[in-house]
Amino acid sequence: MTRFSSVFVLLFATPLIAAANNPHDVVTRFYAAIQAGGSDQAVMEPLLGDALRAAINAQRAYEQACAALAAPDEKPYMLDQSPYLMAPDRPETVTVGPPGASGDATWVPVEMAVGDYRWTDRVLLQRQEQDWQVMDVRWVQGGSLIGRLKEFAGVRCVP
Repeated sequence: MTRFSSVFVLLFATPLIAAANNPHDVVTRFYAAIQAGGSDQAVMEPLLGDALRAAINAQRAYEQACAALAAPDEKPYMLDQSPYLMAPDRPETVTVGPPGASGDATWVPVEMAVGDYRWTDRVLLQRQEQDWQVMDVRWVQGGSLIGRLKEFAGVRCVP
């Protein structure tokens, strides 16, 4: 087993509950899941706050409804990339920074790169009961994850 795969296995084998107590670990797991394809709901859902989880689930249901309306030879209305990223490609490198202010909410910077292009997004976490959960992502290019999901759902699917 390579060093990367060993780290990857340890990252996902560690109980998610342990990560919920530390904002840095929650964001690290969040971006590890995105890097792995982000489609494993069992990994992502415990990391998401209630409102963000509901928005992601609504986006998926909306895509399914649009797919049902589309003609067989037509591509349905859908996001063509991970909903969690503003960039069309997953970043090659991800570095999670230290959490900001303490309390029940904090911002965590995340530096990413694809080739020579580098950017820093900010992830909003909030303590929900005892666990830290991702509430939103603010993209350096402008906008946010919640805003993008609302905008996506505002476009009408047409047959």
